[in-house]
Amino acid sequence: MAGNERMNYELKKDKTDSRMSTKDFLIGTLIGAAVGSLTALLLAPKSGKELRGDLNNQAYLLREKTDHIRESVSIKGNELTSTVKDKTTAISKKVSEQSVDLVNKVKGLTTDAETKPVTNPVDELFEQTTHSESDIQKKLEETKRAFDETESKFNSK
Repeated sequence: MAGNERMNYELKKDKTDSRMSTKDFLIGTLIGAAVGSLTALLLAPKSGKELRGDLNNQAYLLREKTDHIRESVSIKGNELTSTVKDKTTAISKKVSEQSVDLVNKVKGLTTDAETKPVTNPVDELFEQTTHSESDIQKKLEETKRAFDETESKFNSK
C-alpha cells in the first residue's frame, strides 16, 4: 500500500511540476516580450514622433492592401456564385426537358400499344420493352454527356 501511495504522490508531483514549468515559461515569455519592446523603443534611432508616424503609415498601407484583397475576393466570389447558378440552372433545365421527353415517349408507346391490334401479346410486350429500354438508355447517355460537358466547362474555368 505504501508503494502505491508513493507512486501516486510522485505522479501528482510530476504533473504539478510540468504545469509549473509551462506556467513559468509563459510568464517568462510575456516579461521578455515586454522588456524587449521597451528596450527597442528606447534604443530606436528615430524619435517617438517619427516612429509613431512610420507605424501609422505602415498600418495605413496594410489596411489598404487588406481592403484591396477583400474587394478582389468578393468580386471573384460573386463571379463564381453566378457561374455556379447558371450552370445549375442549365443542368436542371436540360434534365427536366429530357425527363419530359422520356415521359412523353413512354406515354406514346403505351398509347400506340393500346391502339394497335395485338397478334401475340408476348412478342408485342417484348418489342415495347426493348424499344423503351433502348430509348431510356439513349436518354440517360445524353443526360450523362450533358452533365460531363457542363462539368468539364466548369472545371476548365
